[in-house]
Amino acid sequence: MSAPALDAPDSLSRLIPSRVARGFFLAVVAGLFFNFLNISAKELASEMPPLLVSWGRWIVAVGLIGPYLLWRVGPSGMRTRDLKLHCLRGLFHTPGYGLWYEAVAWLPLATMAALGFTGPIFVTLGAVLFLRETVHWRRWVAVGLAFFGMLVIVRPGFVTLNPGMIMMLVAVPLIAGSNLVAKVAAGRDRPEVVVLWQSIVGVICFAPFGLWFWQMPTVDQCLWFLASGFFGTVGYFFITWAYRLLDISALQPITFLGIVWAALSDVLLWGKTSDGWTFVGAAIIVGATSYIAHREAKAGKATAGGTKT
Repeated sequence: MSAPALDAPDSLSRLIPSRVARGFFLAVVAGLFFNFLNISAKELASEMPPLLVSWGRWIVAVGLIGPYLLWRVGPSGMRTRDLKLHCLRGLFHTPGYGLWYEAVAWLPLATMAALGFTGPIFVTLGAVLFLRETVHWRRWVAVGLAFFGMLVIVRPGFVTLNPGMIMMLVAVPLIAGSNLVAKVAAGRDRPEVVVLWQSIVGVICFAPFGLWFWQMPTVDQCLWFLASGFFGTVGYFFITWAYRLLDISALQPITFLGIVWAALSDVLLWGKTSDGWTFVGAAIIVGATSYIAHREAKAGKATAGGTKT
C-alpha cells in the first residue's frame, strides 16, 4: 500500500529547493514535536487513566486544527476525498495508540523509542502476508537481526517482563499499519486535512474509553492536555507533509533520532533513563531496519523502472 511521492512546489520550496532535503527536514522537526507529545502524555498518564489521556489529546487536536481550517479554507476545504481510508486508519490507530498510552506510564521514553524502531519488521511481514510480496533472503536476515535486537531490549527469561513492553510490542505493528494508510491518505488529501480527519476519528473511537474513565482534570492537567494536543497536531502535520514528499522507507532512518531526544528527556526531566541493553538492542535494530529501508527503496526504484530485484 503506497502512494507516489509528490514533487509539487510548497511553502518550503524557496527555502529548501531539494524535495529530499525538505522531506528530511520535516521528518526531523516532526520527531521533535512527537517527543514533546510523549513528554506531555507521560506526565498526564502518571496522574490520570491513559485512555482518558488519549481521548483528551484528540479532543484538543480537533479544537486546534478545526477552527484554523474553517478560517483558512472554509467547510469545503475541510472535506476528505476518501473518508473510508481515514476510518480504515482508525482501525489500526485506535488500538495501537491506546496501548501506546498505556505503555508510556510504565516505560522510559528511550525504551519506547527503541521498541518503536521494530516497525519495519512488521511492515515487511505485512507485505508478505497481505500483499504477497516476495522478500529475498537478505531482508529476512535483516528482519531476524532486528528481532534479535528487540529480544536484547526485552530479555525474556532474564529479567521480569515489564507489562509496558508487552503493550508496546503489540502497539508497534498496529502503528506501522496506521502509518502505511497515512502515506496513502497523504497522496489524496492535504496534510492538514489528513490530520483533521485522523483527529476526528480518534475522538470518536476513544470516546467510550474516555467517558468510562472520566475524571475532572485540574488546571495543570488541562495545560498538559493543551500541550499534548498542540505538539501532536503539529507533529502529525509535519510528518504527513513529509510523506507527501518521500517514501516511508526513505524517511525511516530519520526516525532513529527519536531515541536521542527520548534519552535526553528521560535524563533532564526525570533523572533516569533506560539501561545499557536498551541502547545495544536499539543499535542492532537501527542497523537492521536501515538495511530494510535501503532494500525497500531499491525495490521501489526497480519497480518504477520495470525491472526485478
